[in-house]
Amino acid sequence: MSRFYIPTLIFILLVIEGTIFQLVTPPYNEIDVMLVPRFVIIMIVFIGIHFGRFSSIIYGLAFGLIYDIVYTQLLGVYIFGFGFIGYAFAYTYKQIQDSLLFHLLLMLVAVASFEYYQFGLYKLIGITDLQANVFFYERFLPSMLLNFAFAVVIYYPVKGLISHVRKQANLRER
Repeated sequence: MSRFYIPTLIFILLVIEGTIFQLVTPPYNEIDVMLVPRFVIIMIVFIGIHFGRFSSIIYGLAFGLIYDIVYTQLLGVYIFGFGFIGYAFAYTYKQIQDSLLFHLLLMLVAVASFEYYQFGLYKLIGITDLQANVFFYERFLPSMLLNFAFAVVIYYPVKGLISHVRKQANLRER
């Protein structure tokens, strides 16, 4: 049963990110900032650190596909981005697994990479007409603060959940 905890948590975060979070934040026209949650990316980096590159790529591709199908008109942006994040930010070394500061830094770099990847791609194909400085001040910085705060808040509960899932997996292997 514990093997379903992490996919369920990521699915709940996907729903929160795409629907519920949009209801609790003020509309873009009332304030000059846009908060974009990237909670799924943070969880993919967690999975990459604790379970390895293969697991994070699988989760990244699966939830990227779900995100593309449900929330976007352009298929492939999230599946490639989440899969690449899963591949590039999976470090399973013991020294990295024990470092809170490195985890948070890795998550911020992953979110920043995805934000600029998405902005650059949408700018290239003409979906957005935002200027780079407007994007940076009104969307990138507020989103980074939001995602950093989320990563700090869920760090220890998710780390405990991951250790529980690993312990249960070791018991099943016996």
